[in-house]
Amino acid sequence: MDMRRAPRGFTLIELLVVVLIVGILMTLGIPQYTKTIESSKADAAAATVKMIGQANRMYKLDRGAYATGAFSDLCNSKSCDSSTDACQLVACKYLASQKWSLLDYAYYAKDTRCPIISGEVVACAKRDISARSPYNSWAYTMDGNSEMKGHSAETNQMPPAPPN
Repeated sequence: MDMRRAPRGFTLIELLVVVLIVGILMTLGIPQYTKTIESSKADAAAATVKMIGQANRMYKLDRGAYATGAFSDLCNSKSCDSSTDACQLVACKYLASQKWSLLDYAYYAKDTRCPIISGEVVACAKRDISARSPYNSWAYTMDGNSEMKGHSAETNQMPPAPPN
């Protein structure tokens, strides 16, 4: 009677090869995954800038001046008055209330923090500085003619083209 046992499980070499293959696949896949996630965040930011820009243009038609400044969670609790603070776009129901602090971009209505472009900037969004490079330099602007532009401090890593 033969008392040898049949081999069970995997050898150490086989396990190391599998771990190595998985590591190589992750090295290739994670940057593409990150780029895809950042691109979808950028698409959402571009759409929000367009919405803010259109709301600000309507605000100007109604009130005679653009709303200016940054959006924050405090905008959700303000009441509609005659000021031209960006929060008036939310308070006067030109824009829906949002948790601005949870968004990945900072949003501005006709603000000096918007990237400089030719023409009049009506709305813009800048990526949160805590994002990884090159994504932390991405920004979007909308001018008074509803033309959207993407911006980046790193010229070789422009954000996805905004919808027009």
